Amino acid sequence: MKLIKGEIISNEKIGESLFKMTVFSPYVVRESIPGQFINIKCSVGNTIDPLLRRPFSIHDVESDFKVFSVLYVLRGKGTSYLSKLNPGDTIDFAGPLGNGINIDENKNNDYLLIGGGIGIAPLYFLAKTLLEANKNVFFAAGFKDNNFLLFEKMLQRLKISYEIYSENGMYGTRGVITDFIAEKVDDFKKYSIYCCGPVNMYKILQNIFSLRNIKAMALFEEIMACGIGVCKGCVMKFKNGQNNEFTYKTVCKDGPLFDLMEAVFD
Repeated sequence: MKLIKGEIISNEKIGESLFKMTVFSPYVVRESIPGQFINIKCSVGNTIDPLLRRPFSIHDVESDFKVFSVLYVLRGKGTSYLSKLNPGDTIDFAGPLGNGINIDENKNNDYLLIGGGIGIAPLYFLAKTLLEANKNVFFAAGFKDNNFLLFEKMLQRLKISYEIYSENGMYGTRGVITDFIAEKVDDFKKYSIYCCGPVNMYKILQNIFSLRNIKAMALFEEIMACGIGVCKGCVMKFKNGQNNEFTYKTVCKDGPLFDLMEAVFD
């Protein structure tokens, strides 16, 4: 991990409130793996408003051009600042941070990726990495509306099998992506499963997979302060063994990758 300044190559609005920022950084391109994130300073110069850096998953890496990209949804002061930046501007960030997904540690050939909303961001990087290793990938994605409409074109460029659900039915199948997983879960029993999305999605997936004794890994998202595990501001509760014992782990340093079946949602 380093504190770095990177030049913005592009900062495009690709949905109603969805942006894709591409940044030149040979270091991040060289050192990052899927599931990791960067922590961006979202204020000008020496000002500290907002005080805290904002974490963003690494969405894509293009090694030939030494650039990486992040997706962000326009929500508050931090993302509003980012949306006003132009090509040629620089961002101040720390990264890559967190424990990501080392695909060399998994010998399985089949992978199911489940993304909800902005949770699709890190899974796209994972999908590309798996394809480069000649793995079979199925991507299941769910959205509330058409803010992520262009994501289907990204999946089509990867030439992988996928299923898209939207709650308003404007594209894909009407419903939520957990409906699809519940219906097709037996088709994916031998797949390695990775997911990223909102807590409600995790709760439903945890229930679906527990009934079939299926293991799944999840990339969790929490509000963070330091990004390196010092402040304990992003702590989550997890099962610890078989004796109803629990432990607390930081999403930024211990994660963001955890065993979904060990997560405790109080």
